[in-house]
Amino acid sequence: MLKSARFWIGMAVSVVCLYFAFQGIQFDKLFEALTHMDYGWLFVTISLWCVSYAGRVFRWQTLFSPLKVRLGNIFNALNIGYFLSNLLPARIGDFVRAYLIGDMEQVSKVRALSTVVVERLFDGLTVVMFFALSAVFVPNIPEEARQAAVGVALTGIVGIIVLFLLSWQKERGMVFLQRLASPFPFLQRAGVWHALESLIDGFAVLRSPRPILGAVLWSVYAWTLGGIMFWAAMFAMGVRDGAGVPLPISAAFLVMTVTSLVVVIPSSPGYLGIFHYVAVLTLTTIYGVDKSNALSYAVVIHAVSYLWITAIGVFSIWREGLTYQRLQTIQVQAAKSE
Repeated sequence: MLKSARFWIGMAVSVVCLYFAFQGIQFDKLFEALTHMDYGWLFVTISLWCVSYAGRVFRWQTLFSPLKVRLGNIFNALNIGYFLSNLLPARIGDFVRAYLIGDMEQVSKVRALSTVVVERLFDGLTVVMFFALSAVFVPNIPEEARQAAVGVALTGIVGIIVLFLLSWQKERGMVFLQRLASPFPFLQRAGVWHALESLIDGFAVLRSPRPILGAVLWSVYAWTLGGIMFWAAMFAMGVRDGAGVPLPISAAFLVMTVTSLVVVIPSSPGYLGIFHYVAVLTLTTIYGVDKSNALSYAVVIHAVSYLWITAIGVFSIWREGLTYQRLQTIQVQAAKSE
């Protein structure tokens, strides 16, 4: 990991983002906000995180239909995967949990990986849809940003349609794509087309309407509760706009979606720095929130997710009796499959 260029680029991005997030901060106000939070609203925030996370567990189980995969194994594998993604770069936890559930349930690892691919696909689509809706209802957002948000959502929808068609007509789709790529010599390498074919195979589950409908509903459930959780945290931290008025729920959804979209940029594991900087930037520029208060909010909402994922990840590792050596072996196997 320490020899990976991606790791060091991510660390550099996180350090730069942390610098800008803390620039101009009044540390006495930051400390006051963190020590005078409303613990009742903090409890609500944590509770919403838990019920939102439950939706992700049920969604992954649904994507294995018609196979009957035990919920307990889904829960533990998901916990371990998210835990490792918080500690290691390149979302290696997604590959690890696919390997784990394959061993636990004697399910094909290719099938398990395909469910993770589809799960991430629906996460992305749900986020861009909420992002577009949030941008429409936020009065102070620049018109260019509003149009960009709608454009991102439409692009996501078109991408889903294209992937759906490719999953149904893989052979014809591959021939069509090869014709489109024929003028570009660098796209003629066999490895490129092998990787693309493997990616299309991963979307085979798109041919099954029932689990896809379930995944859509659970995705909307999880992200809706996630947005409400972001809103509850605003009350916990006393976040107010420049006029001292509590922020609307659309502000919470905007912060949630923007921070979810920018984490695709390389950063340190757990998105340290980039999450905080973007959350602060959104709250201060669009809503006029005091920067120290905005940073205290970003710290708390990030910690709620990070610490709980860490806690349940450690619990599931203990519950499954996994040793450090076993996890190392799985990580190596998962890294080779990337």
